[in-house]
Amino acid sequence: MDTLTSVIVANEHIYGVAAVTTALVEKARGIHGASPTAAAALGRLLTGGVLMGSLLKDAAHRVTLQVSSKGPVRSILVEANGVGQVRGYLGQPAINVPSRNGKLDVRGAVGKGILHVIRETGAAEPYSGTVPLASGEIAEDLASYFVQSEQIPSAVSLGVFVTPEHTVAAAGGFLVQFHASIDDDLVVHVEQALGAVPTVTTLVREGYGPQDILHRAVGGLDLEVVKQAAPAWHCGCSQDRVVRALLALGPQQLSQLISEQPETQVRCEFCATEYTFSQQELSQMMADAMA
Repeated sequence: MDTLTSVIVANEHIYGVAAVTTALVEKARGIHGASPTAAAALGRLLTGGVLMGSLLKDAAHRVTLQVSSKGPVRSILVEANGVGQVRGYLGQPAINVPSRNGKLDVRGAVGKGILHVIRETGAAEPYSGTVPLASGEIAEDLASYFVQSEQIPSAVSLGVFVTPEHTVAAAGGFLVQFHASIDDDLVVHVEQALGAVPTVTTLVREGYGPQDILHRAVGGLDLEVVKQAAPAWHCGCSQDRVVRALLALGPQQLSQLISEQPETQVRCEFCATEYTFSQQELSQMMADAMA
């Protein structure tokens, strides 16, 4: 079962969150038929979304992470909320990028580009920030975003392990943030621990849970658990939402759809669910809306 744990350390001066997201990322890989490298890229951003979503209050608060790149993957979009629900998709899920040094080349798949972050927290206007991709490795890009856009020193580690059979066998990540001025010796201690911690996928494959991962990441410091959740794939698309989207096209464009084809199909980019409407259904839908 996928799990997430948030903690505070050193009298709330350090915040940490870690998640195991293996089932979630495997589900996303299957939905999109993603190649191993594309699955790793999407899985890292999905996990990053889960970690950043944990900073939010509840299900009504949402963070959107959008990578627009010049690499083969082209784009990745992830949406997550404050209770661990997340969904996402890629521009090009079937890319074939050769491995580099025996590892999936996520950097090569993503390439140069930008990371756009939108946080909706109930304010009149959502918070929005955009930064250049630091490396295309996703974890480094999220850490760069926190420093550049929110001025919060952060360490981010994300990983996805894909088997030779192209299934996701391990996925997860952690985020450690310094939220106040703390003793230099404590900073050095945590930085040294972060530098020595194995990859997240190594820890997940060895059976580490989120709290164990965080304990390792901060060098054995005492942790106070403040939040736990079960990250899960969740897409809120529905027939009603698709109907509203079609009606939003306006009478002229909807009439054109009705006249041009016997059926209209709408496919959700997130979960690949297809919604089909006959000419009669669309005509009735438009008549009801106009009435």
